[in-house]
Amino acid sequence: MATKLEKDLTRESTVKVDDREIQITITEDQKVSMRLKGMKSGEVNIGIEELWHQLNGTDIDSVNEPVMKHSGSVVTSTSKPKRGSSDPMMSLYDIRSHNAISGLDMQTLVKFESIIKSLIDSYPEKYGKYKKE
Repeated sequence: MATKLEKDLTRESTVKVDDREIQITITEDQKVSMRLKGMKSGEVNIGIEELWHQLNGTDIDSVNEPVMKHSGSVVTSTSKPKRGSSDPMMSLYDIRSHNAISGLDMQTLVKFESIIKSLIDSYPEKYGKYKKE
């Protein structure tokens, strides 16, 4: 049995944006609010009902209509973006793996590897940041 939301509940996520954790607050006025830890401005929030309809793919005005599109729990994943069948994009890590076993001469292989590595480093929001040791 869950506890009623009668006071603000704040938690710190393990997800970092711009080297800051995200603080998530579920407020007593039924909103989900997020901001970067240590920042007083830049807060974003959304009502719980609006968030539910957005994740469920339903219209907020059709509250009394039965839900046809989804049933059960809502699961979202940000690990891999959805791609269409005609989308030619592929992972830089896949290209990197194929380059390593391509049989190219060493000079060409190293040059191409440095290009791939610089692309991976320039997209930290997608591929993460390498730890500097």
